[in-house]
Amino acid sequence: MRYNNAIESDAFPVTRLARNSRYAAHGGHSARSYKAPMIRRLLMLAAAAMLGGGAGSAAAAEQIVAGDEAPRLARVVSDLWREGRVGSERVPAGLRQADAMVYLAARDDGRRIGQVWRFEGSTLDRLKDAVKDLKTTVDARQNSAEPETLELVLAHDARPLTVGAFSNIHRGVRGLMVRYGGQVELYSPTYALTTNRDGRALSSFFRKTHGIGEKAMAREARFAVFDGGQWLIRLASGPDGDASATRMTRGNRLVPLSDVTHENTQRLATLAAGWMSRNLHDDGRMTYKYWPSPRKESDANNMIRQWMATLALIRSARHNGDDALMQRAAENIDYNLAHFYREEDGLGLIEWSGKIKLGAVALAALALFEHPDTERWQAQHRALARTVETMHEPSGAFQTFYEPAARTDGQNFYPGEALLYWATRYERSRDDDLLARIMRSFRYYRAWHLDPDNRNPAFIPWHTQALYKVWRITGDDALRDFIYRMNDWLIDQMQQTADEAPYPDVAGRFYKAGGEYGPPHASSTGVYLEGLADAYALARAEGDKTRSDRYRTAIRRGLRNVMQLQFADDIDMFYVPDSLRNRVRGGIRETVYNNEIRCDSVQHNLMAAYRILDVFEPEDYRPEDNRPVNSP
Repeated sequence: MRYNNAIESDAFPVTRLARNSRYAAHGGHSARSYKAPMIRRLLMLAAAAMLGGGAGSAAAAEQIVAGDEAPRLARVVSDLWREGRVGSERVPAGLRQADAMVYLAARDDGRRIGQVWRFEGSTLDRLKDAVKDLKTTVDARQNSAEPETLELVLAHDARPLTVGAFSNIHRGVRGLMVRYGGQVELYSPTYALTTNRDGRALSSFFRKTHGIGEKAMAREARFAVFDGGQWLIRLASGPDGDASATRMTRGNRLVPLSDVTHENTQRLATLAAGWMSRNLHDDGRMTYKYWPSPRKESDANNMIRQWMATLALIRSARHNGDDALMQRAAENIDYNLAHFYREEDGLGLIEWSGKIKLGAVALAALALFEHPDTERWQAQHRALARTVETMHEPSGAFQTFYEPAARTDGQNFYPGEALLYWATRYERSRDDDLLARIMRSFRYYRAWHLDPDNRNPAFIPWHTQALYKVWRITGDDALRDFIYRMNDWLIDQMQQTADEAPYPDVAGRFYKAGGEYGPPHASSTGVYLEGLADAYALARAEGDKTRSDRYRTAIRRGLRNVMQLQFADDIDMFYVPDSLRNRVRGGIRETVYNNEIRCDSVQHNLMAAYRILDVFEPEDYRPEDNRPVNSP
C-alpha cells in the first residue's frame, strides 16, 4: 500500500473564469478550425444551452430518461442509426421536454471512431442530428466498421469553473469546456474518463492541440464545467435485433450494497485471480502496472508490491487447489530472485533502483516461506531471514532501510510487514525466542503508533494481521485490545459511508477528506479489508457482538467499493478493445476516476476476498439493520 502524489482535493488550476455567456463553448472535441461567422454562431448556440438556459437542475436533467425507459431509449437510438427515423410512440417523453446538450460517440471494438456535440432544437432534435451527423462521419471513414456501441451523454447545468469544481472526485461525472479566443472544445465526462485525463491533462491537451503557448493559455483561457447523464447504447443488429441502453455512473454500473453476497465475493476473487494469472508473463515476470486508456504497460516497478503479488499467487493456488498456478508462482519467485536478489556478508537483499527496504526483504522471505516448495529456496530464505533479524533493534524497533542506511521512513509500513513474516513463522515453529522478539516489537510499536504525531491508518492492517496470528496461539489480552483500538479508530477516521460519500460510487472507500493520510486508492482499501477480516474474526471469537457487527458492516461496505472498481464486464470495459480485455478483465482500477491497474490493487483485494470468504458465514453478508438494501 503506497500512495501517489495527487490528492483528491487538488483543484484544477483556474487562471481566468468564464464570467458570462460570451465565453460559452461550442460543440465537439476536434482539432478542426471554424471560420469567424461560424464561431460566432456556435458560441451563441452553446451560450444559450450552457450558460444562459439548458436543463434547469441537475436532478431534473438526470431524469430526462428514467431508468425504466431504457429499452425505449435503446430502440430510438438504434432505429435512428439504422433507419434514420423513429416512431413517435417510442420516444421517451423526457426527450421531447428537456433541454440538454447531446454528446454522442461511436465505438467499434472499444475504439472511438467518431464523436459529435449538438445544441440546436429540443433534446430530441439534438439527438436526431447527432445520430445523423455521427453516422455520416463514421460512414465517411475508410475501412470503418459499423459501431457496436454508442456513448450518449445528455449534458446540462453548465457554469463557470470555480476552484475545486473539476478536482479528481468530479472527473467522469462532470465535463469541461475550454475556450481560447475562437477555439473551443467540450470534453464530455466520459471522454475525461476513457482517456484517463484529469483537468490539468485536458487543459494541456487543448493547448497542444491548438498550438497555444503556456503563458498565453494561462492569461487568456476560459473554463466552464457541466454535468451529464451517461448511457451506453448497444445497437440492434437488424429490424428484429435487440438493442440495449445501460445507464452509467462514471462509465460503469452503480454497484448496490445488496450485491455484496457470498457469490459475488467469490466472483470478485475469481476475476482478480484471473487477472493475476493472465498478467504473469511466460518468463515469470508479473505486470506491475497497466494503463487501459493508452493500452500499454508501465515500465515502473516496486519490489514490495511484486513480492506481495507472489504471495497472492501462492494463496490463490492454495485456495483453489491449483497445482499449475502454484508452479507458475514458483516461476515468478525464480524470476524475482534472478533479477532483484543478491547477497552481502551472508545477508539476503532485495534491491531495486538503489534501495533495499525492510518491507521488500520481509515479504520476499514470507513468499518463500509460504510456498509449499520452500526447501527449493532454502538458502535464499535463510539469508533473507538473517537480514530481517539484523535490522531488528534491541528496543523492538526496526531499521527500515538497509540501503540507504540513513533513511528511517516507512515506519508505518515495513515493520508491520516484517512482523507479519515473523508471526507466520511463529504459527509453525512456536519458537519462544521468536515470540519474545515479536512481543518486544509489539510493545514498542504500540506506543509509537499511539503517539498522536505518528498515528496513521497505513500502520493498522499489517500489525492487525501479524498480532492476530499471535493472539490465536497465546490469547494475550494486550494483543486483542490493541487490535480493537486500531481498527475502531480506522473505521471512525477513514471509511466513508453512503451518507458521507460525495458520490454514491465511492461509498465504502477508505479516505479522509482533505487528503491528510494520502489519496484514496484501491490497494489501501484492499489491505484495510485484510486487517478488518482478522479483526472481525477476533471479535466474533471473543463474543464481542457490537464490534463484530461493526467490523462486518465495514467489510461489506468496503467490498461494495472494490466491486465498483473491478473491471468485470462489457459495460465497464466498453472502451477497451476485445484483444486487450484479458489484460484488463478482473483488474481493479486505482479509483473510480483513474483506471490505472496496479498489481497491488489487485493482490490486496484478492487476498482480502479470500480471507473474507474464509471468515464470513452466509448470514454475515446480510444488510445492516435499518438501511435500505440497495443503498451503496
